[in-house]
Amino acid sequence: MQIRLASDKDLDNLVPLFNAYRQSLGSVSDPTGVREFLSARLAENDSVIFVAMDEHNAVGFIQLYPSYSSLHLKPLWYFDDSYVTPAYRDHGVADLLADKAMELAGETDVLCVRRTLVDANTSVVLDTETGDRSIYQVLAER
Repeated sequence: MQIRLASDKDLDNLVPLFNAYRQSLGSVSDPTGVREFLSARLAENDSVIFVAMDEHNAVGFIQLYPSYSSLHLKPLWYFDDSYVTPAYRDHGVADLLADKAMELAGETDVLCVRRTLVDANTSVVLDTETGDRSIYQVLAER
């Protein structure tokens, strides 16, 4: 399993994953809209997308959106978008994606990676030690 930053060359692999992710949250299928959205994110470089690849197939992703903490004068990242295909769930793919996101956050001095509460029946990344699906993980005491 390879976890790497996505590029525009990954659009054909990412579109069905992102579309399935949206459908798992109750949205209607919209591959054209998904392609436009992801293409814009990659072109404008306003989010970070990691993709999990098994051989030549994308089997999961996590997307991070930058923001800032005025109080701490540091960047932080939000993520609401994370998905692993059903065949690869319970194989540690979500953990690998989250680990890669946290690794990059640590390397770039990001204060924390925050996420919002998502329906417990979806395939979002969660803290496997505590089962916490709520607010955030702090990278370090600052």
